[in-house]
Amino acid sequence: DTTGKLHMVDLAGSECAKSAGMGEKETAGRERERKNINQSLLTLGRVISLLKSNQTHPGKVQERIPYRDSKLTRLLSESLGGRSKTVIVATVSPSVLAVEETTSTLQYAQSAQGIQNKPVAQSYLKMNADGRPGT
Repeated sequence: DTTGKLHMVDLAGSECAKSAGMGEKETAGRERERKNINQSLLTLGRVISLLKSNQTHPGKVQERIPYRDSKLTRLLSESLGGRSKTVIVATVSPSVLAVEETTSTLQYAQSAQGIQNKPVAQSYLKMNADGRPGT
């Protein structure tokens, strides 16, 4: 048996109150959600930066990667510098109104591009009593 994981995460860009169309009547729940998204994006940026720094300077003392600082980075820890194959799809808008968010998205994708993962197949081969591979 071979199993795998598929994580699909929509980072939703930088959650800015002005661009989200929120006014003074914004609920506390939406404000808390926006803060959590921004905190997760900041933590993701730190994780990507530290992973690249640790890989480009192998002789230097390795800094702790803050995977546990947000739910997002905890979920993506195997994909970011772990033992899995990772593909990043950066979806951008052609609109002039979304230039900031498009630039931010492309910067995240470009910074994550340099991370080197070490994929490992985790399948186990069963052996028969005669030493041959079994089914």
